[in-house]
This record gives sequence, C-alpha cells and structure tokens, in this order.
Amino acid sequence: MSEFDVLEIGIIDFDSTGGTQLEILTNTTAWNHQQGTMLQWLGWSNSVILFNKRTSPNTFVGAMYDIVQRREVATLPLPFYSINSDGTTALSLNFARLYVARRDYGYAVDHPVQTQVRANTCPDDDGVWVMTGLQDPPNVKPRLVVSIRQVFEIAARPDVVDPITQLKYATGFNGADIKVIQTECVHWINHAQLNREGTKVLFLYRVGHCKYWRGFKTFVFTADVATGELWRVPLTHGSHHDFGWDDNLISCDGSGYYHAKFKTFAVPLRRPEDVARGGDGHCSFAPTSNQFILSDTYPRPIPGFQAPARTLFTWDLVRNRTTIIGYYSPVKESTDIAQRVDLHPRWSRDGRYVCFDSTHEGLGRQVYVAKVYSKALVRPGVDVVTRPPRKFFLDLGARTGDSVEKMLIKPRTDYSDYIIHAFECNPENMPLVRSGLDRLKAEYKLHPENVVLVEAAAWIQKGTLSFHMDTRTAGNDGQPGKTGGSLFDSPHARGSVVTVPSVDFSEYLESTVQYIDHVICKIDIEGAEYELLAHIIRRGSIILCDVIMIEWHSRFRTEWKGWDAEFEAMMEQLHIHVIKIG
Repeated sequence: MSEFDVLEIGIIDFDSTGGTQLEILTNTTAWNHQQGTMLQWLGWSNSVILFNKRTSPNTFVGAMYDIVQRREVATLPLPFYSINSDGTTALSLNFARLYVARRDYGYAVDHPVQTQVRANTCPDDDGVWVMTGLQDPPNVKPRLVVSIRQVFEIAARPDVVDPITQLKYATGFNGADIKVIQTECVHWINHAQLNREGTKVLFLYRVGHCKYWRGFKTFVFTADVATGELWRVPLTHGSHHDFGWDDNLISCDGSGYYHAKFKTFAVPLRRPEDVARGGDGHCSFAPTSNQFILSDTYPRPIPGFQAPARTLFTWDLVRNRTTIIGYYSPVKESTDIAQRVDLHPRWSRDGRYVCFDSTHEGLGRQVYVAKVYSKALVRPGVDVVTRPPRKFFLDLGARTGDSVEKMLIKPRTDYSDYIIHAFECNPENMPLVRSGLDRLKAEYKLHPENVVLVEAAAWIQKGTLSFHMDTRTAGNDGQPGKTGGSLFDSPHARGSVVTVPSVDFSEYLESTVQYIDHVICKIDIEGAEYELLAHIIRRGSIILCDVIMIEWHSRFRTEWKGWDAEFEAMMEQLHIHVIKIG
C-alpha cells in the first residue's frame, strides 16, 4: 500500500428493478486490507454512511456521506475506529502508529512519520480517543480516554491474578526488563470496540518489535469512557472480540472463547465441537442480544472438502448449539499475511443477514451475503419450534379494559383467538379492570385461560415502585373513576403516592411468548414508556414484538424530548410496525 492507492466506496440497492448493480459514490486513500476504511452506516441512519479519509499525506479524519444527497455532509476531527449503536459516540486510534506496528491495520504514512512513531515508543499523549456528540460534527472535540503509557504501567505490574475475580491473567512480561520494554519496544493499541451504549471500550494492548519478542505480546483491557478507569481482563490471551449490551464482552483467541463483564466476572466458554479445531475466530454478538454470537474459523480440514475450509457459524450460548452457515475454502489467496482474506463476518442491523469476505469462488476477494433468519434478529425458539404459533395482545396500562375492547371490535379482524395479558398497577382501577375483562370474556366468547390480568406495573425490574395517583373524578373520555396515575409527575398524577408491585417486562416477554408468535404490544403507561423501551431494546426482547402501539408522553417527560422519533426509527429498523395512539 501507499498513500496514493485509492479505494472506491459504493452502494448496492437490493430492491432495484435493474438488479443488484454496484454504484460508486466516492473514494478514499485511508484504508487497509484487513479493515478497509471502517465503512458503516451511522447509527440507525438509512442515508448517512461513515468512513475514514486522508486530508494530507499523513493526516486522517472521519467523513460523513449522505447517499441520498450524494455528497459529503460533515467530517470528524479524527478518523474513527468504532462507533456505538445509535451513532452518537466514536473511538479513534492513531492509524500511523498502527501502520508501523501492524501494517495490515494502519493507513500508509511516509517514512519521516514512521521514524517519529518508532522513536516515541510508549507515549503518554496517544492511545484511545473518544469523540462524543456526533450529531453535531462541528462541535466534536476529541478527548484522550486512556494513554498507551497508562496501559503499559498496569500491564507491567507483577500481578498474576485479577484482584476482583481472583482469576489468572493469560499473559505477562515474565521477568523481562520493564525499562527496556518501555524504551526499546513499540507499544500500540488495536481492535478498540465500544459497547452498544457507548460507555465502555474493549481493546488489545500490544507490545513488540524488539529483542524480547519476534512478534508481539497481547493484553486485553476494558476502560470506562467517562472516567478512564481500566480493567485488565483475565483468562483470555486476546485476538478478536466484541462488546455487547450491559457491559457484556466476548473474546476469542487460539485458546478458546471467553465471556466477561466489566469488573464483574470472566468465564471460559467451551468451543463448540463442530468447530473445535478451527482455531481463532472473529466473534460478535447479535445486534440486540447477548445470547447469540456470529463467528468463523481459520482454514481447517473438513470432511468432503478437498482443501481446508473456513467455517462460518452462529452460536446459541444458552443452549450451546451451533448453526453452520457454510464452509469456504480459500482459492488463489496471496501468501502475504497482510493481504489474507479472513471471513470477517458481520451482522446486518436487524440480524437477518450475515455479510462476509471470501475467495472460495476463485474470483479474488469478494463480498457475500447470506440470509440467516427469516425475520428480525434471533431469540429463543428460532431453531426449535416447540408449539404452533400463537397470537398475543399485551396491554400495558389496561385501565378498565377499554383498550382491549377497542381491539376486539375492530372490523375484518378476529381477535377471539388472541391471548390477552393486561397490565394494570393503579389500585383504584382493579375493580374496574376485573369486571371489564369478565364482561369481555362473555361478550366475545374468549377462553378464560387466554385472558390474564397482571396486577403490577410493567417496568425494567421486579420489585415495588412509588405510584402517583390520579386526582380527577373522570378521565378525558368521560368515564368515571380515577383511572390515570403515573410513576412520574404528570397532569394525570397529582394525587397521593402509593406503593405498587412491578415486573421486569423483558423477562416477562421472554417467558411468555416465543419468536414464532405474533405479538401486539400496546404501551400507554403515562411517561414510563421511555425507560421501558430502552430496557427491552437493550435486553433484545423488543424483537419478540411484531407491532407496538404507543402513546408518547414527552410533553411532561422533557428529559426524553426528541426520543419519540429515535425509538420509532430503531423499531422500524427491526421490522417492528409502530402505531401511535392517543
């Protein structure tokens, strides 16, 4: 590679009537063979892509490009390495240092810059950078989260076990002269991965190119983005990894797969038997679930294949079950390790498709797409159907049962075979909702066992909550009774405060419905919808819903202003139909 080699950036419209034709949009000279130019969609956007570009022979930035307007719309002050799920936070590394340390992961720079990097072996002014507020690019100001020197000083400690988990570290300097390592070896950071929320970073700290190691030593670290607090991950040697939701991480290397959580636990995962001899892999969590991972192997002997083949698979961590997507033998690949063609599999945002690189057709490096699941993402019950599909109507904020009745009287729709779960926590509504549901069972000939009243608030955890009662003698529809109330202060919740039970709605969903079911979820919970949606999106159980009917209450939850559209966009990207009510 050189700083003059151009990589073209294009788009393929799968819905185009003219077939899947590649349209070139723009180009860049900031790229490498293993990770390209970091090209990806910006968060949940369908129109803005993000990639790195060169602005001078040795200077790089992140570029935002609108594929609808066909033009660059903004730049970031530094090139990016990783972004969080909603596209608001990005990490940056020094791609010139990467070019010196691992040419296949950096961007080409000239010899004076390479010499400067080699001279500054273990800097305290370089490391992992964070850029927040990507929605307002002109005001993005990079901040150094952790320096290479800080990481080295922790790795250089004589500790052999993690003080939190009491588990052994997989690597160490093993008595080498620490001063020599600091001054004569090259130190760098690679594979910096944000968690989905953008609050933690997982990365590889590496040191090498000196008399102690022909190659390099690898240490696995995590850091808190806000505080820079570091945690060295025990057990794993480190090679590839992914950071999922709720600080859960997975790391895979030649010794196996490991599951850990920031400063909480680390456990080894036995490699699936059908890929046990495949060595290292490129592992990643499903987009909204920590239960499933996507990974691959390096070439290995496969029965029925004349040449060693790479295996592409998904892995259900709960049931310890793998699904093989395919086997792909390398054909006419370069012997230069920097130009190797690993599968590098990646999920589509809704989890239905997998994209990967391969040379198995002998056409050089090509990009392939495989359809893995028939509808958005994967949840328990995808590959094991234990019963026929059912229909569910989950009514969050059932009040008097009136919203259930509105569903039942809709023309051209038979809701008599729906299983109804009505959630209500207002103690003054209980007599009304009980009698209302009893009447509906009789009038619409509903099976009694298919109508369930949950006398609790649908919330983010199981326990009790403070609930503000309604002072009105009638609701907005004129019906008698104090039928409002909220967990938060609102015009319909200015009365006394009582204690009500709550359930974790994510857990409730996962224990009640299966992936094959058709689930309508109506949410009218007076402002608590924001925390609840964030919770079920983070836990991945949102995918169990096919339709969400929702009334937004940002008018009195001002801290969530603007999030109505954000949540709607997220759900629509996951093929969940959103209906606004109220």
